[in-house]
Amino acid sequence: MKFSLNPATESALYLTRTFNVPKDKVKKAWLEAGALQKWWGPAVTLDWKPQLGNTFRFDYPITTGEKSAVVGEFRDVSDDMLVLSWVGEGGKKALGGTLVTVEFRKVAQGTELALTHELLPTGAARDAQRAEWLGRLERLGQSLA
Repeated sequence: MKFSLNPATESALYLTRTFNVPKDKVKKAWLEAGALQKWWGPAVTLDWKPQLGNTFRFDYPITTGEKSAVVGEFRDVSDDMLVLSWVGEGGKKALGGTLVTVEFRKVAQGTELALTHELLPTGAARDAQRAEWLGRLERLGQSLA
């Protein structure tokens, strides 16, 4: 997996990962709620219907009894791209409004997934999101194997 970051840019991160499976299989893992739940995290409760203008919600359990969630809206759902607003709420890791773009690219080895998470408020928020996305993409790779 590649991680690319301009050190002067605290507000965005960019990750790529190549999966040795067809593009349709990678997209299905993102677009179908049941498939997404398998790799995103079984403890997560989700409301996920990827269509332009729909909203989504991920509820995460926190051991302290607090709730943490990510909510947003689907800004683009196309053959090659998924774009969503991304707002964290609750817990210690709350984020303001950010934007996540997931691109699906057919390559000789299978599918390259490029993920950009932008409008992050601080370098610390960027680093925390980087760690979370790296874990999610690792679980996605395991689910596609």
